[in-house]
Amino acid sequence: MKNRTDEKKRALNIIWNASGDYSFTGEDGVYGEDGRAELYSNFIIGAVHKHFDYPRLTNFFNYLKSDGDHEFYRELTWIGLENSVFEKIRDERPVLEKLRREYARKVLENGRTAERNILQEVKEAHFMRALGQEIKISGRLLEILNALEFDKHMDTVQIIDSMKQIIKLYFRFNAGTYETLSDKKEKKSSKAEATKEGTDEISSNFESAPAMDIAVDESAETSRDLSFQELDEQQKKVVFDIRTSNKTVNSDRQFIQKYFGSSTLSEHMTKKLENILCVGNHKKSHLHFTRGEFDQNAGNDADAEYFKRSALEQRETNMEYYRMDYARNHESISKLTNKIRNTLIAHFESSSSWSKAGTLAAQKIWRNVILDDNKIFVKNFRNNPGNIAVDILLDSSASQVERQEIIAAQAYIIAESLTRCQIPVRVYSFSSLRNFTIINLFRDYMETDKNKSIFNYNTSGCNRDGLAIRTSLHMMKNSDSEHKILIVLSDCKPNDIQTNPATGIIPARIEYSGATGVEDTAVEVKKGINDGVSVLCVFTGLDEDVPSAKKSTAEIL
Repeated sequence: MKNRTDEKKRALNIIWNASGDYSFTGEDGVYGEDGRAELYSNFIIGAVHKHFDYPRLTNFFNYLKSDGDHEFYRELTWIGLENSVFEKIRDERPVLEKLRREYARKVLENGRTAERNILQEVKEAHFMRALGQEIKISGRLLEILNALEFDKHMDTVQIIDSMKQIIKLYFRFNAGTYETLSDKKEKKSSKAEATKEGTDEISSNFESAPAMDIAVDESAETSRDLSFQELDEQQKKVVFDIRTSNKTVNSDRQFIQKYFGSSTLSEHMTKKLENILCVGNHKKSHLHFTRGEFDQNAGNDADAEYFKRSALEQRETNMEYYRMDYARNHESISKLTNKIRNTLIAHFESSSSWSKAGTLAAQKIWRNVILDDNKIFVKNFRNNPGNIAVDILLDSSASQVERQEIIAAQAYIIAESLTRCQIPVRVYSFSSLRNFTIINLFRDYMETDKNKSIFNYNTSGCNRDGLAIRTSLHMMKNSDSEHKILIVLSDCKPNDIQTNPATGIIPARIEYSGATGVEDTAVEVKKGINDGVSVLCVFTGLDEDVPSAKKSTAEIL
């Protein structure tokens, strides 16, 4: 008993030393298998308290508690916090480098067990990097690790926002009733918090321990205890059963409507389109068409209110970004408008021909008298630019989160320029979540006064580019315009958690990402070109993804 008490005091002393705050008692500390206080882990807890807004982090951890796998998400967050705070203080605390390497070796030694899980794989790879070793993970696990290793410049809000994006992109999180609970607590403590400027979240007294050395102890029925391969297999079964399980599909459809807005099409019409478009590589997918308008009757639904509020906040952020550089953006619209008009003049200039009616050509009268030629009139023709229709498709997956204000501004500039040239334009975005590809319409061809709706652009989820482009091309078939142009603003990096359907005697699952996703997208683009649609890409990604962009689209702007 005495040893346990002594070690608890030692853990608290380490935390207090790192935090510089002896009143901090929010953590019990971390202990090794021998019961001794773990030096490095406890120091990191204290350093996180010192360098981040700990009450805000505590509030975030309590938000995670609304999901049964909250410990899993919590420990993922601590991997990112450890990386960030270590980078922040490594120069002022040189001994930390040695302590971290010792701790990393313990993690790798303790992790050599027969059973593997996602958290263990990611954590071991993280500390293998810390030791300068070659990591052994790839695919989505590597993407998760790269996203989790937050740098020293990130603050508390940025880390929480990044964690939310990681959870959205790679996992299924049940937000539960957190917002309702948070609102109640906020009202109860509003008087106490009234003098604290800039605080929009309240601190919580719930106990929360990082347990950096403690293995995840969850039921074998939860997906987080499975190895990544086993998790994929479980997801495959869910995907394969989703068509026959109307209950599951309807439940997911309700969630999608709550998250992205009500459907603009009836369920019957949506399923009819799914039968046409969700075939081949996408036969296990579903579609949701929306204008981002939320059900007014969902006022008592905390999740729906949260999603709606987040969408409105992002709209304000997009518009503020545009206003900050208004003069340059306005000039860009003027320049692009003039360029489009000049192109139209060059390609749609007037022409004339001899005709039986029109303006009489006196010099040709003799042909009528002598040769009985009735075509002695000149008729002028002007090619009509109204024969053009443009669709603008925006990739709104979570990979664009750091560029969403830029993309919204770019799309607005293009749409406004086309509108000023009286060219019909339709703008919408796409992303994928829970086997649904969401098409969010901002403005239609004749809605010339709705370009500002483009600032509703908001990112989340994955991106199934091939299905999105296939859907766009199908929608464009209804246009009577002779010349059809599809402009895609994308990082050209298809990535969807839902895999392609398995085939063969021994079915093999193929992830919809990398070369597979790019190839599928390229096939859809080629089909569009063969049908007479010009497909252009405004590339919004990184230089390393340019080859994918060139392969999956006809032309990069």
